Amino acid sequence: MWRTIPALIALALALIARAQDTVDDGPPPPLPSSTPELRVGVFAIRPYAVALGDGQWGGVSVNLFRQCAEQINLRYRLVPFETIHQALEAIRSDQIDIIASGLDVTPERERFMDFTRAFEQSGTSAAVRLDRSPTLLNIARQVSNSHLPRMMLGLVAIMLAMAVLLALFERRRNPQHFGGSWLQSIGESVWWSVTTMTTVGYGDRVPVSRGGRFIGGLWMLVAFVLMTVLGGVIASELTVTRFQPMIRSIDQLKSLRCGVVRDSAAEATAQAQNFNVETFPNLEKALGGLQDLEIEAVLGDTASLRSLLQDGMYPDLTTLPDPLVVDYICLGLSHRVAPAVRDALDYWVLRISQAPEWHAARRANGGASP
Repeated sequence: MWRTIPALIALALALIARAQDTVDDGPPPPLPSSTPELRVGVFAIRPYAVALGDGQWGGVSVNLFRQCAEQINLRYRLVPFETIHQALEAIRSDQIDIIASGLDVTPERERFMDFTRAFEQSGTSAAVRLDRSPTLLNIARQVSNSHLPRMMLGLVAIMLAMAVLLALFERRRNPQHFGGSWLQSIGESVWWSVTTMTTVGYGDRVPVSRGGRFIGGLWMLVAFVLMTVLGGVIASELTVTRFQPMIRSIDQLKSLRCGVVRDSAAEATAQAQNFNVETFPNLEKALGGLQDLEIEAVLGDTASLRSLLQDGMYPDLTTLPDPLVVDYICLGLSHRVAPAVRDALDYWVLRISQAPEWHAARRANGGASP
């Protein structure tokens, strides 16, 4: 029995080594030359797919697919579409084999197509109009939600403290300006403190004692700094007020008319959450409707919205900071695509999109396509 133990150990080690060799076999081999040419659908959706002219296409997902195809010697031809709806209908009816424009995975799409591994995080966000008309109500709301009320209370507290200190020194030494009862003396000191803080300086109340003059000089320096800071904060708050989105929370969207792209993941999200939606053929049309006041918000792919708004084409629009849904972007595949092609694309999508060179190129281009 004891003699068999070394043999069993050797057999176990051999099996482990064989398993490791299987795992570390490397990438799948290039596809055989008999693999048919695949039809690859594309439609414009920044930053994933961008028409460059003369039949050429670029963008994050198109370039990723192109690199994957080069690695496995995949022959293909691009089939352009005007909208995502047309591309999805084409893959559903077996007119194309792959969609190289980035797609979110949704339960509805899973019924008639497959997806590669995810290569980018995105989701559904909301674009809304900026409020560039600072009404008194907007200003009051912004000020009440800022640090200004607390700063004003602190300023008043310091001013009163300086007035009381001045009254302690000046009430008996300077009765002409700060005399009378304690309440009268503090009242005169408050008046002096206000005129000094605002740099008006009428000169009708002047400290004469050494302690009073010290308090006066100190208050002049402190008040100058405080008023400078306060003026800067007020200017900043009023400027920020002008560039606040008119819609400030996701909950507000449910009572508004929201534009979505037909057959997009944003449309599925809006319908699942009972939003009042109006469909558009593409995101540019939806954003144009928002800018022209036809609708009150646009729900769309997070990266696409940000890419379009960063170009300055829609200066009066912005996105809400929090997305409605966080999702991931993939390439779409027909169920009829051969398993070997699907496995090879899965491998190279992960291999390329996780490489440091890919991320470095994305950062160098401001998040655009490498």
